[in-house]
Amino acid sequence: MGKSCLGCGKAMGGIVGAYGVRLLYGEVCLTCNKKLSSIPNNQFLTPTQIKDIISGRVNKEDVKVSSNFVGPGDAPSKLSAAEEIRQHKELLDDGIITQEEFDAVKKRLLNI
Repeated sequence: MGKSCLGCGKAMGGIVGAYGVRLLYGEVCLTCNKKLSSIPNNQFLTPTQIKDIISGRVNKEDVKVSSNFVGPGDAPSKLSAAEEIRQHKELLDDGIITQEEFDAVKKRLLNI
């Protein structure tokens, strides 16, 4: 069974997942990504927030992304910002996260 969009639930597929965009919590289709793209740090939205925006129950302007975001399964970190950036760089180099996700984490850790 293929992947489904976090926002609208439609099946995603195509060559190498070309019809989807990967976020921290999962993937969204290109249509949903266009609806989320104007929200700063949209990759840190929870699946519920994504569904609420896509369905129109919540205006995207009203959505707040937590400034102390902790991802699923993450424990509060005792690493320095530089150590965390190095770890995320490894994830980027291994293709586990995207450049956009790495940039967002780096900005958050450096308080930019």
